[in-house]
Amino acid sequence: MDILTWTILVVVAILASAFNYYLNLAPGADPEDFQVGPTQLGITCDCSLNILIIGGIVVLALSAVSGLFESRLELYIVGIAAFSMITIAGFIGRRRRHHEWKELRIAIERSVPGTSFLGFKRAPVDIPFEDEDDEEFDYDAY
Repeated sequence: MDILTWTILVVVAILASAFNYYLNLAPGADPEDFQVGPTQLGITCDCSLNILIIGGIVVLALSAVSGLFESRLELYIVGIAAFSMITIAGFIGRRRRHHEWKELRIAIERSVPGTSFLGFKRAPVDIPFEDEDDEEFDYDAY
């Protein structure tokens, strides 16, 4: 392979790494964006496979242009190196996002302290269930 092809491969890998980093950093994304079901359950789905998507796309593109490589070993080395670099960049972005969420949560807890009633801690704001009705039930009728 000539120097121009190597330069293009390196630039594509660097751009894909930067894109994967910022994609997994997800500026503006909140933990509530990954909420599954009612908020009272506290179930979140922050799929960790997202860091692998861009790297997989680059590896598929490399396999499509595999004729540019002189040997399979060269193709494998370039593919593994590009996939690893892109995946690590996505992982770093994800870790930074989780760190920012942790700092934000600590700041909110410091600014809005919980109240105490008879020594028991409770949330500063009660969140009612959405399916609760204001009706009174007559349990004696059953």
